Amino acid sequence: MTDLELIDLLKSDTPLNRARQQFSFGCGRIEQAQSQRTPLGPIDVRRMEFEVVRKIAKELGIEI
Repeated sequence: MTDLELIDLLKSDTPLNRARQQFSFGCGRIEQAQSQRTPLGPIDVRRMEFEVVRKIAKELGIEI
């Protein structure tokens, strides 16, 4: 894949790109939550991770 093809893909509104955006957004939220003054416990972090996975699956049309 060339750089130009990759840039076009990143700009596109495909399910794969929306899933990638959900992944990036979710990872950022989880990192932010873990660095708070009162960090979340492992159960809360796992819950956030599963939310992200569920959103990604929805973007890709996968039922969980």
